[in-house]
Amino acid sequence: MFYGKCYLCEDEVRDPVVEHFIAHKGNDSLKYDWNNLFYTCPRCNSIKETNIDNKNLAIHDCCDASTDVSRAVKCLCPSVPNHDVVVKAQDISDKTGNTAVLLNRCYNEDNTGIRGISKEALHEKLFGCYCKFIDDRRVLKSRDTLQSEKDKALEHLKKMTEPSYPFSVFWEWHIWSDAFLRLYLNVN
Repeated sequence: MFYGKCYLCEDEVRDPVVEHFIAHKGNDSLKYDWNNLFYTCPRCNSIKETNIDNKNLAIHDCCDASTDVSRAVKCLCPSVPNHDVVVKAQDISDKTGNTAVLLNRCYNEDNTGIRGISKEALHEKLFGCYCKFIDDRRVLKSRDTLQSEKDKALEHLKKMTEPSYPFSVFWEWHIWSDAFLRLYLNVN
């Protein structure tokens, strides 16, 4: 269901934590409800636990088919890895605002030593994917590129937007924000 990725930061998880989407606070029905158990990384779990669960703030459920969270919250890579990820709510609902605040913290918080280290590692992985994205775009834009290379780049960009791909929401937003790629990929 989560494609081996953290449901918040979308990084591949090596040491997963099963997180309660809605804090159970002793409520056994929430504690053991399969639909309330989400796959997350230790970094995002600790950030959500201390900032959302303790305040009972509602956030978007990525498993709820009625809401397209990837359209509700805009996520863009920084131009260099040591800058913050851009996270912006795309509507004024409390859920969207809370989700944007949480994702901003998940990607950018570095208020402790371990969070600083884990942020740097997260940003390096994200930036590595971003460099591949930019390279694929460059291949598509270049007049000197062979058609077989363009086909390969196009196939890879499409793969990057699949839910199973790490950080897929970023590549969707980068395509939606780029008139050339939007037209080239025929994306609305």
